Amino acid sequence: MPRSLTLFGSLLLVPLAVVAANLSNWEGPHIDVAESNRAIDWWYTQVVSQTPAPNGIPPSIEIVLKHGNTFQFGASNSPLYPVEINGFDQDGASFAQTIAFNSSSVYPVPSGTVGVWGNNEITFIAAPDRKEFTINLNTSYATGTVVINSESSARTGCGGVKVTDSPFFSDLVSDGRELTAAEVILYQKTGWRITIPAGPSSVDLVLGGKAVKFSGAGYKDSNWGPNAMNDFVRSWYVLIAQVGPWSFVTFSGSPTNGTNSINSGHLSYNGKFVQSQCNVIGERTTDISVIAPSGEVVDSNVVAPTAFDVTFVLPGAKNVSFHAENIAVNPTVSVYHRWTAKYTGGAVGDEQYEAYGLTEWMNPAAVGHWPSIE
Repeated sequence: MPRSLTLFGSLLLVPLAVVAANLSNWEGPHIDVAESNRAIDWWYTQVVSQTPAPNGIPPSIEIVLKHGNTFQFGASNSPLYPVEINGFDQDGASFAQTIAFNSSSVYPVPSGTVGVWGNNEITFIAAPDRKEFTINLNTSYATGTVVINSESSARTGCGGVKVTDSPFFSDLVSDGRELTAAEVILYQKTGWRITIPAGPSSVDLVLGGKAVKFSGAGYKDSNWGPNAMNDFVRSWYVLIAQVGPWSFVTFSGSPTNGTNSINSGHLSYNGKFVQSQCNVIGERTTDISVIAPSGEVVDSNVVAPTAFDVTFVLPGAKNVSFHAENIAVNPTVSVYHRWTAKYTGGAVGDEQYEAYGLTEWMNPAAVGHWPSIE
């Protein structure tokens, strides 16, 4: 779910026409974004190598193609079209760059959906069957290609599989309960579509003059809404990994005010989902995922966790649990941390596996110490 922020210098490029929002297209654009509003719409991709660098850090990349800004602490939603490139190369060295464009367009074509930033400096093509997502880069900082392949099937945040299935979480609070303004945005207006939950993927780039090439576990989703995350989210945890035959993405989040914290979990075994759900935390005891951060390290003037545990509680089946030890962080600011992590786990009492993945703490409220989300 939601991630990242503009951190670095920008490069302004050439404009394109803006296409109106189109939720009937899986890849959107999902909402109309402008400098005069606080809307956000982004396409998130990651690849994590399963072969660590000599310093123990697995190569990884996260490219977030954005309309609008995840965090907005000023009056203007600008730069309006940033693309963020963060990660670690095959030597374990970090890289981080945000390129801001003054134009972007996302639109359906017969071969899928195309996204363009600037004058074709960064583009994506999403296959209509949601089995491949390709990013091509041709900027002064980044050139090359990233290909995300799927070995699973697309999902909405609550487990829907069709473009007509709601991408929102509103069914969870459709019982007439009173909601705070933050909870209205979270449950009724924030959308999530997981295009590629897991699959073998590749990175073949030159970043700042250095070749960055590796293969690994890929993932791609889209998030959008009418507000920046700091308008309605207090804290948010995300865990994404492929560990042996298991693949998963899960998040837990709390609103800035209100008692209705949210959880969503999507767990597959050999590409077949055994859980794909959303829930209000505390309202049921099965078909949930429970995320527990632990440890303490001072990073960017906040106390961040050093590890996470997640348990997928499956109805009528064994629980599936994983432990993640954070390895290296990039980016790191008080409101956002993303780590590469070493995961171990599997079905409780059965064979256990090891792999590398990502963990994330979004902290829009800038709390001084990581919280438990209950």
